[in-house]
Amino acid sequence: MMDLQTLSTAMGNLPTTEYERFVGPLNEALFAAECTTVNRVAMWCAQVGHESGGLRYMEEIADGSAYEGRLDLGNTQPGDGRRFKGRGPIQLTGRENYRRFSVWAHSKGLVPTEDHFLTAPALVSDPKWGFLAASYYWTVARPKLNELSDASDIEGATKAVNGGLNGLPDRTNRWNRCRALGAALLPTTIERKPAVEKVLDYPRIHIKQDTFFNCGPASTQTVIIARTGGLILESDLGHQMGTDQGGTDHIGLVAPVLNKYVSGADYRVVQMPNDPPTKKQAQKLWDDVVRSIDNGYGVVANIVAPPSNYPRGVRGSVSPQYAGGTVFHYIAIMGYADDNGARAFWVADSGFVPYGYWCSFEQMASLIPPKGYTTATGGHLIVRVGEIWAQLVGINGKGWPQLGGRTLVDAVATLGQDMGIAGFGPPAGHTDIPQRATVDDCVLDIWTQLIGINGKGWPQLAGRTLVDAVATLGQAMGIAAFVPPAEHTGVPETSTTANRVLDIWIQLLGINGKGWPQLGGRTLVDAVATLGQEMGLVAFVPPAGHTNVPQPSTTDSRVLDIWIQLLGFDGKGWPQLNRRTPVDGIATIGQARGIPGFTS
Repeated sequence: MMDLQTLSTAMGNLPTTEYERFVGPLNEALFAAECTTVNRVAMWCAQVGHESGGLRYMEEIADGSAYEGRLDLGNTQPGDGRRFKGRGPIQLTGRENYRRFSVWAHSKGLVPTEDHFLTAPALVSDPKWGFLAASYYWTVARPKLNELSDASDIEGATKAVNGGLNGLPDRTNRWNRCRALGAALLPTTIERKPAVEKVLDYPRIHIKQDTFFNCGPASTQTVIIARTGGLILESDLGHQMGTDQGGTDHIGLVAPVLNKYVSGADYRVVQMPNDPPTKKQAQKLWDDVVRSIDNGYGVVANIVAPPSNYPRGVRGSVSPQYAGGTVFHYIAIMGYADDNGARAFWVADSGFVPYGYWCSFEQMASLIPPKGYTTATGGHLIVRVGEIWAQLVGINGKGWPQLGGRTLVDAVATLGQDMGIAGFGPPAGHTDIPQRATVDDCVLDIWTQLIGINGKGWPQLAGRTLVDAVATLGQAMGIAAFVPPAEHTGVPETSTTANRVLDIWIQLLGINGKGWPQLGGRTLVDAVATLGQEMGLVAFVPPAGHTNVPQPSTTDSRVLDIWIQLLGFDGKGWPQLNRRTPVDGIATIGQARGIPGFTS
């Protein structure tokens, strides 16, 4: 099996750990080159290993300017020498060879277009594409190499690759060393991962921009309405960005407007000054878009599209109808897809029919420079929502140690069972809740924990919400005004994160922040304090009366209120719970009742 150790031994010119990033791409390339026997893999490693210095060089050291104007390499355009310098372990060089490799890769279904590497030549320095370029060379440019390998003809293979016998002793030594490895050389089948695709929902009816110069406001409008559901007029957005008939001057004018309307997103501008971008810049673009989309936020990008690089639809989508020379434009990136390395962005394009299409990641990375894009960092919102989630279900969804490994819901169910309340019965054991990666998924979990599956309450709480369950505990203790409703009527499940956050806020603070009637006009925190006071717990002292909490108008502010309700001001717990959180308050009550596993 061609694993890390085998590859390191075969190539033998770098520390073992340096080869780790090559293992997967090299195995894929060996299959693509039909190198599936010991002789063929040994020859491949001998020739490629010599040409690349044991995979030390995945890109030519020189800048490629020596190839400028080389018509035999197809370098017909100014800058082709540098643009199509030698890349990959076999040093693919020249416009024509990049074109032929693109056509080959497209015919294999590896890339979306026949000019893929003409528009993004730097990709060939990446191990995946660099090794596949060697496979193309092995099977198309030098189609007799496998036949020569089968015949153990090291000299013939060297002449095919080199044109002579340069480096023959090193190639021979590598050949002999690799053959001695035997079946360990054979490529390992790489398991294909399921394709990943995520596109944010947005109303298509509003995509087309109102004027020829409004692409900046229109793209911003799409991102805002997708997240908030609110339609802001393009003219209003354009006024705030200083957009005129010359367009929107730069991407830096977009982020403040997004932050004004999309609470908690914390949009920042990322510039891509290098054209073509560095690998680090391109990877950051991918990471920024994926993080933003995963958390429910679109991305506005400023692009420059010359006629030679007009956006091309991939993944079966129709290419937009760009025309009229170089297009300076703004677009909204509203989704992404990754099919085992074939990566793409879903673009909402306000300026050109069909107004939506998949664009390959590589092309988008070539369209944005030297401009930039916005990305939603959303740091404080993401952190707060994650901490709220943990308060209800435990660190990593594993329940709380102080609740005997239970969630807050199950802990309340256990208290009710201990008091003999009919229908209160926690599950036999805790089932871990998978950690959520996005704000939207975390908010849905939080909503469910407080209100029950589909808003129908929890079976272990006899069909009650968490608030009504606490009211039932208080009623069982004889606390005045703790009167749960006769039955749970169900809370309609809402489809938006903003509405779920509002529901969560209400569950913790009551309708309009006035506490809950079934808790005697108390919040959930004050109700837990009242339970503790009833049991004689030291320093469990609810306030004499409830002070209404004004309902915030933004999702971000509501999330902050929710965070405070579950963790206390500044995360330091609540005075009425003796500086405890509600989780720790319930744990203390359970401990006082002698329930195993409940510890304060």
